[in-house]
Amino acid sequence: MKPFFASLLIFIAQIFCSPLQAADLDKGKTALIRGDYPAALTELTPLAEQGNATAQYYLGVMYKEGQGVAPDDALSHQWLTKSAVNGEAQAQMMLGMMYHFGSGVEENMDTARKWYQLAADQGLEEAQTVLVIIAE
Repeated sequence: MKPFFASLLIFIAQIFCSPLQAADLDKGKTALIRGDYPAALTELTPLAEQGNATAQYYLGVMYKEGQGVAPDDALSHQWLTKSAVNGEAQAQMMLGMMYHFGSGVEENMDTARKWYQLAADQGLEEAQTVLVIIAE
């Protein structure tokens, strides 16, 4: 398939899939807030696997907190890292905290600062505050 046609197909798929993904993300978030963890997993997992940073963040939190799944620091770290790399500021903040306090990972202040800084650069006030505190 020629590159132009492949790009066009991807563009068309994104246009038609985006509203569905948003609806599924909303359903997943609502289920998570309600404490309906099986429904949240059903809605969020496919989106996370497709690269949705917000869904990846929610799964990371679910595995960290043991919400509807057995607590699993490795899976939590995996999903949060994917989310953070994809630009989700809350995931960057959470990874900063994990490395700062050695929660599920080996404590590493350089890595913590890196994640805090990325979140702060996006305007996340909590990350900005932490950076000021740890700089003193």
